[in-house]
Amino acid sequence: MLFLNFFSAMKEHNVIIVGGGISGLSLAYYCAEAGMKTALLEKNSEVGGSFASPKYSSSGRNFWLELGAHTCYSSYQNLLDIIEGCGASGTIIPRAKVPFSLMIDGQIKSIVSQLSIPELLMSAPNLFKLKKTGQSVKSYYSKIVGEHNYRDVVSHFFNAVPSQPTDDFPADMMFKSREKRKDMLKNYTFSDGLQGVAFAIAARRGISVFPGMDVQNIRFENGKYLIKTAGGDEFIASILALAMPSASASALLRDLNPDIANHLGQLKAATVDSVGVIVRKEHVSLKPVAAIISPGDVFFSAVSRDTVPDETFRGFAFHFRPGLDEKIKRERITSVLGVSFSKIEHTVSRINTVPSLRMNHAQWLDKTNTMLKDKKNLLLTGNYFGGMAIEDCVIRSKSECERLKG
Repeated sequence: MLFLNFFSAMKEHNVIIVGGGISGLSLAYYCAEAGMKTALLEKNSEVGGSFASPKYSSSGRNFWLELGAHTCYSSYQNLLDIIEGCGASGTIIPRAKVPFSLMIDGQIKSIVSQLSIPELLMSAPNLFKLKKTGQSVKSYYSKIVGEHNYRDVVSHFFNAVPSQPTDDFPADMMFKSREKRKDMLKNYTFSDGLQGVAFAIAARRGISVFPGMDVQNIRFENGKYLIKTAGGDEFIASILALAMPSASASALLRDLNPDIANHLGQLKAATVDSVGVIVRKEHVSLKPVAAIISPGDVFFSAVSRDTVPDETFRGFAFHFRPGLDEKIKRERITSVLGVSFSKIEHTVSRINTVPSLRMNHAQWLDKTNTMLKDKKNLLLTGNYFGGMAIEDCVIRSKSECERLKG
């Protein structure tokens, strides 16, 4: 009787998903569409994860700035299906065509101006002969653009994508060729930023979202998962899904399944320290850019909101190397933008975790799927499976739901 009373006091669902980024949200969408009573637990006050679009309001004007992912593409067909399913297609907006630029010795330069065209022309035919499989980003792309072009220019743009060195990433996981939706903009965002998509999914019927839930302990008893948060909230479900960085998932599975926990623990990850700043347009003389990459600098990229122009404000998200002093970050931001700190109207910070993929990742993934094959009550999704792109996260969530149903 005590056992029954204990369970009745809990919030019970068919599926509990821990982690409210796009991986957890897309999995929640698929589970709810399959008719399962689905709960999503997010440790932060809002869902979104890398879909982070904090808003700033001043004098009746609203302005959002991306602090995680920045762009969606027509090749993200599964994501687009979800967006349409949530009735959010009307929020899709185009991105303005502004250039990606390099900062060399404090000056903004075009990419082409820094490339050796003769080396590029000599190397380009390799694009039609070489295959990415079994090659690292460095070994493959240095043959496509030339060693000097790769070292001096191209590698820095690749590093800017996950905000970490990418020389040793598998080339076939860095950028993927996917079929495109011909009826869709080639690249786009949303009227309220990417986090608007997260909110649309979270509002979908059949999904219960619980923010501020920092899961601390998970037990498995009598065919049920018992989840307890730092605040003392308790949940119960027959199916558990972890949609979080591999190290966090490993820690929660340590007692439940040591083998899978140890396997997840093999992966490495990088911390991205992102600082967003909002400035009134009249204070910044910098020409519109999509992003600034400064080779060898303390930041990997400074991504601009110029792709969605605003009448009053400009915004920049600086993705810094981890462990920097706040003074160093502030001084570098003001130097790049050419403004005093007093002219910066608003700042916002965020720490993101991104995987550090290595050449043996395909073998690691095969073993992961083998270990999960007979465990339909345990689902794993995230940005460390088939790739770090938004669509890769959604594809993984879709396949995990199909494994559950099958």
